[in-house]
Amino acid sequence: MDRRNFLKGSLVGAGWVVGMNTMDDSAAGAEDSTLTATHQEKESIGTTKETQFGSLSSFCLNSKGNLLCCDAKSSQIKVITPVGKVVDTWKLPFAPWRIRCAADGSVYIGGMGVLAKLDSKGKILKKVTSDGSNFPKAKISGIAVTDDYVFASLGSGWSLRSKAVIVRFDHDFGKPKTIARDLRGCCQRLDMAGGKDSRLYVAENARFRVVRYDADGKALANWGQKSRTGVEGFGACCNPMNIVFGPAGELYTAESGVGRVKRYSPDGKFLGLVGEIGVQRFTRAGRTASSCSNITVAVTKDAKRVFVQDVNRNIIRVLLKKGVPVEGAKAAEATTDDNRGPGVSPSRGAPGRRPIRR
Repeated sequence: MDRRNFLKGSLVGAGWVVGMNTMDDSAAGAEDSTLTATHQEKESIGTTKETQFGSLSSFCLNSKGNLLCCDAKSSQIKVITPVGKVVDTWKLPFAPWRIRCAADGSVYIGGMGVLAKLDSKGKILKKVTSDGSNFPKAKISGIAVTDDYVFASLGSGWSLRSKAVIVRFDHDFGKPKTIARDLRGCCQRLDMAGGKDSRLYVAENARFRVVRYDADGKALANWGQKSRTGVEGFGACCNPMNIVFGPAGELYTAESGVGRVKRYSPDGKFLGLVGEIGVQRFTRAGRTASSCSNITVAVTKDAKRVFVQDVNRNIIRVLLKKGVPVEGAKAAEATTDDNRGPGVSPSRGAPGRRPIRR
């Protein structure tokens, strides 16, 4: 067998055909059909002139329940209510890539080799830049805040060869200390969430797992597994891509390329399917969606709304708890099975836009 036919046979055997993302969905959907999602996509944010983003890179919910949305293209944070009304805009001296809110109202933002602490109204209280010794000169790929510390993850390399480090700071970016190295976050993506007792939960997506660390970087436990057919495991290229704690202390996970949000206990017990944002199958996703793209997730205090980043269309999709009425945000537009929507090509995402990795 020549090399070309060998590769073709290998790809077909793995469920792939050269030139198309195809796979038998009967097996992939077998277990899905037995689960009922608690939420359904009904709204979207970022489709109006007021709310549209130049380049949505991340977001979080503040203590008032408003979305703080990073726009890397315009170097600003848009403050948007859960139903899609812009109430403020904060201009920044750098492009924001990651953001987390602290319990005291402080906001932590990371960019390329820079970290900043803001108050609840957007005033910069502290800003530090990398000098190579305090933390690496790289893009911040994840931020987590606990009662005692701030953690930042930074990656190097590309694709599955990418490796990440985690640096711990006090709340004013003092006493930097690298507590973990060589974590496998595909394409320099390594999201994190801060738990109780300064425990740190890390989405080590290239290993399809969540790892729990203590504040000094000691791995205490891990859970998760790769699965192309089961919902309880993680599918696509490398997942879970993004994580966040919900109001009841459960961990929400979001899967890039699958568009799926689920809930787990902190020790990894599967609690259920929250919902999907249109990309029902990794194999039907567009090229950008099926790659290791950021898919930020945030949950309201009453868990009625779950916000999910859509990199392809540069918007926030809103999963509403079933039975909750739409309250003002733009109703979700009808989309095709692969979540591209009208006029959106498989390789470009939104019309006229080049594929963007965030």
